[in-house]
Amino acid sequence: MDAADPNPTTASTGAAPARRSVLDAAIGLAWCSILWPLLFLADGAPSREVVTAWIAVAAGALAAVLADRLAGPARTPPVRLAGWAAASAGALCVAVTPAGLSTVILGVLIGGAVGLTAGWPTSLRGCAPGTAIGLVAAVALFLGPAPDPVVLWFVVVATAAPVLTAVGIRTPGRDGSAGVGRPRSVAAVVACSALGLLAWTGANDPQLSWFGPVVAHGPRDVGTVALTFDDGPNVPYSLRIADVLESRGARGTFFLVGKAIDAEPAAARELMERGHLVGNHSYHHDYWRWLDPGYPELDRTQDAFERHLGVCPALYRPPHGQRTPFVSAQVASEGMRTITWDVSGLDWSLTDGDEVARRILARVQPGSIVLLHDGLDGVADADRQVVLDALPLILDGLEERGLRPVRVDELVDVPDYLPDC
Repeated sequence: MDAADPNPTTASTGAAPARRSVLDAAIGLAWCSILWPLLFLADGAPSREVVTAWIAVAAGALAAVLADRLAGPARTPPVRLAGWAAASAGALCVAVTPAGLSTVILGVLIGGAVGLTAGWPTSLRGCAPGTAIGLVAAVALFLGPAPDPVVLWFVVVATAAPVLTAVGIRTPGRDGSAGVGRPRSVAAVVACSALGLLAWTGANDPQLSWFGPVVAHGPRDVGTVALTFDDGPNVPYSLRIADVLESRGARGTFFLVGKAIDAEPAAARELMERGHLVGNHSYHHDYWRWLDPGYPELDRTQDAFERHLGVCPALYRPPHGQRTPFVSAQVASEGMRTITWDVSGLDWSLTDGDEVARRILARVQPGSIVLLHDGLDGVADADRQVVLDALPLILDGLEERGLRPVRVDELVDVPDYLPDC
């Protein structure tokens, strides 16, 4: 009689050891994906983004461990497929989402997907090849000239997903069992979380057109950019910003809040009369009215423009970039265009004008629409000295790069105002 095979996996499946080796290698590669936030540092990010990246890594690792424990020793097909779906959703969001709070949220999602889909390898030696491939790829992308290493990183790491799914679902778990029950509920939670994150990203990312068309930048082959200013009019800062622009022969685009127009109509009118473009930026500029399917904010702000300035803007910028398909449909029905941005100075949270300017100049390129703020949430007396400090530095940097600031309607060839309201 043959001696009993001490390895239950080998005894239960003849080809399982080979599949187990492939699976362990894929697991090692998948675990490397938790390090993806560090690739944002390749751009020489500010210190706050460095801290955010490390927090995202730690949160992702913790989420992976917790998901692994919840899923148990085995991975059923629904569990692995849900993990793959969550990882794919996270990868898609990473490719289009700037560094920030969303980095931590995505880190948790991707870490949870790794723990759910991959789990711990059966041996550290087995996962070493995949881990080595992942780390070498990460270092190469970090040091190399890749224009967007985060996206390329996921092209590399995502190769682990089909292996984990196709090979792993046929391979018994660490205890040799098939594994049922509780992991299915965990898989459902992860899958729903992935869908929720996709919806959140589509509604908040300024460069995505999932919920309706947006203009986030102009042509990349022309040496012009647009400097835009949100949340005004704000006395005296809106007009002082206009003074700086005009001293350099430039004009800006000011997206004005309806309640601020009612509070400071003379400043809004003067901006337009001095040749700057003014656009609609909602009436209240709060955090919840964009969820109203009827979205009366748009028409109420148009009414404020018509009463005080005698025009109705053709351009709309959603507060905080937030919009739903209903908001986009309302904008389109008015014959307007939604204008977002591809470069942000984070000037609403920074107090150092030099840092605001450095952030913008590190990211600006031909055709960019730059986001700055001459007000804050439509408050008429907000302190915006940081923008006044940053603006001359930004204009100097643009000139050195051969980039000329223009109004948005000139940058992307769209109407300035509607023929009637």
